[in-house]
Amino acid sequence: MNLIEELENNRVLMKNNMLVKARYSLSLVENRIFLSMLYKLQKKSDGILTCSISHLEFKDIVKFKEKNTIKGILDILEELRKKPIYFREEKKNKKGSLWGAYGFINGYEYDDELGIFNIEASEKIHNLLKEYLKMGYTPINVQIWLSLNNSYAQRFYDLLRLWSGTKDTISYKIDDIKELLMLDDKYGKYNDFKRRVILPAIKELNETGYFEIDIKENKVGRKVDSIDFIVKDLDKRKYFTKEDSLIQISSEEVAVTLENVISTDKEEAILKPKFSTQGEDINESKESTFEPFVPDESLFTKGTLRSFKLDFKGIDFKNEYMEKAFNDTVMVTLDRDDVETIKATSYKFFKGTLDNKIVEYKIEEKEDIEHKKNIEMFW
Repeated sequence: MNLIEELENNRVLMKNNMLVKARYSLSLVENRIFLSMLYKLQKKSDGILTCSISHLEFKDIVKFKEKNTIKGILDILEELRKKPIYFREEKKNKKGSLWGAYGFINGYEYDDELGIFNIEASEKIHNLLKEYLKMGYTPINVQIWLSLNNSYAQRFYDLLRLWSGTKDTISYKIDDIKELLMLDDKYGKYNDFKRRVILPAIKELNETGYFEIDIKENKVGRKVDSIDFIVKDLDKRKYFTKEDSLIQISSEEVAVTLENVISTDKEEAILKPKFSTQGEDINESKESTFEPFVPDESLFTKGTLRSFKLDFKGIDFKNEYMEKAFNDTVMVTLDRDDVETIKATSYKFFKGTLDNKIVEYKIEEKEDIEHKKNIEMFW
């Protein structure tokens, strides 16, 4: 299952409307990375400006092989660091507005041991994410958005969904669209702008099956001055209700001890973790006799299968997050050693990687639950 498929189950970004209406120009891939970063940051409740995206996740976000290498991703992050995003804010005296220029990200680093990119957002972006309820927001279906293959379709998704909950006809002046997309100096002829920007974007949005969009051109004299977008937004806007069942944590939920980790920060607690079952005191936890479900026993030799069952008893690999941890680890191990089964020579690496992945995905599971609860509170 790839990232886009994993995001299908109610993965929603509550995107601050100031971000929607910001003026910027990003490539398709830069847009995907920026959105993925926003989603991860919004799930965090600890006030930290940094999120982590693994190399494996990046390979699902960035489909172009020449760009999803480590160097390719670092190059994209460098471009994001350099590019500006412009926000227009109303002045406090209500007399006009101000354009301000900020960065998408402050910086980044790559951890070659763990295969993880740590990305630090600019403070402005981070604050806007946290203040979406105060300033108004647009719900972005992450699965649909990441499936788009046209950068203008990505922007029109936001700009139309901004109003589609309250309007069937959404009007934008041509000059305003060009300003938002930073195309002020391009496409002097409207027909070129329509052919290269408007029509391809609308076509792709319609092809998702979540929109039915028509356009009506409005002229002033002989010149097209604005466009009415007649929109049927077929996606839901209310993603969570109190009646919805949230992701359930299994009775074997792992807890991380502090004695074998390098940091008390929850996302850094990834080196040689010890586990206890939920509700037990960590220092007094009893050894579980639960024999783990093995998603694919054929991947192991007899010896490594026995070791796996001993080392990971108490971990429920039927849980979707633990299954993802298992599958990620298998893929990394088989690719690293260029083998088809996990033998004794590969098992030490497999075990260490799976230990880390279990903690990583347990953190993600908890953050998903917290994110859904936060959304539920405001519907």
